[in-house]
Amino acid sequence: MEILEIGKHCRVTFLSEVGCIKIEWIDMPTSDEFRNGCNTALDLMSEKRVHKFLVDNSKAKLFSIRDQRWLNEEWLPRAEKTGYRYSATVLGQSDAFVKFAAHSIAGKRDSSKFSSKFFVTQAEAVEWLKTV
Repeated sequence: MEILEIGKHCRVTFLSEVGCIKIEWIDMPTSDEFRNGCNTALDLMSEKRVHKFLVDNSKAKLFSIRDQRWLNEEWLPRAEKTGYRYSATVLGQSDAFVKFAAHSIAGKRDSSKFSSKFFVTQAEAVEWLKTV
């Protein structure tokens, strides 16, 4: 398993047994780390020719509004063109602000093009990703 460290707040991994890219957020990344992590994950998705992400926000702190906007307005359209179709987000025992932000970001996506679910554990998220 190849793990790419993006600063100290992000890890990007290809999970071959699931056919997905995993991006794990730890604490609160800087804007550069956040964007670099997202772009690295997108590049790996394209390279591996997969269309699923496992996003682990269980150790994350809130991302800035500016980064959330960038994710929805700039990154997501590129990701959709690359084939991004499924997202399983692990929230664990995240605080209410992280949960609200994750649901808000997902709520802005076109449900006819994209399917997103939220989970408490990674095991649950992996099981769902294996079925899509």
